[in-house]
Amino acid sequence: MATESPRYQTIYKDSKFEIREYDEYILAEVEIDGDFGSALQKGFRVLADYIFGENISKAHIDMTVPVTEQTVSSEKIDMTAPVTSSSIDEDRKYRIGFTMPSKYTLETLPEPVNKSISFRKVSKHKTAALRFSGNLNSKLVTRKAKELETWLEENKYSKKGEFIFAQYNPPWIPGFFRRNEILAQI
Repeated sequence: MATESPRYQTIYKDSKFEIREYDEYILAEVEIDGDFGSALQKGFRVLADYIFGENISKAHIDMTVPVTEQTVSSEKIDMTAPVTSSSIDEDRKYRIGFTMPSKYTLETLPEPVNKSISFRKVSKHKTAALRFSGNLNSKLVTRKAKELETWLEENKYSKKGEFIFAQYNPPWIPGFFRRNEILAQI
């Protein structure tokens, strides 16, 4: 059985870069303070507990991919407004997300026991993507973010919001087999 992920169409490909058009989907998210790695671990655990039954109806929800991590801007800015990217090496707030299976709506998702979990409908949008392998850490994602940012500038695309770091594999998969992506709404 395949693991569900958000549906998209590739509308442009340039070497290792893609422009994709994503369909609408729902994210379960939690905001966590800390460094890149510890925030991802803590946030993953909170969301995994939710899908494995830590919800009011004790329902089990299918795992989806990717698990996403994104820095949270210090001020609230509409997702359609350009925001500059900042360093991810320092302690800050991160938003960790799981895509919810497409069979759910905001009204039919089980209510979480942990009230720090929120849900958000992500409307149809275009995203630039850079796929890479390795164990996701702050040095690697900083380097890949700069690579994608350079490509965006060279190709006259404007980034909306913060970069999103996506992991598609469980932690026991060796780094050279792992699928990771850095995504930027454009």
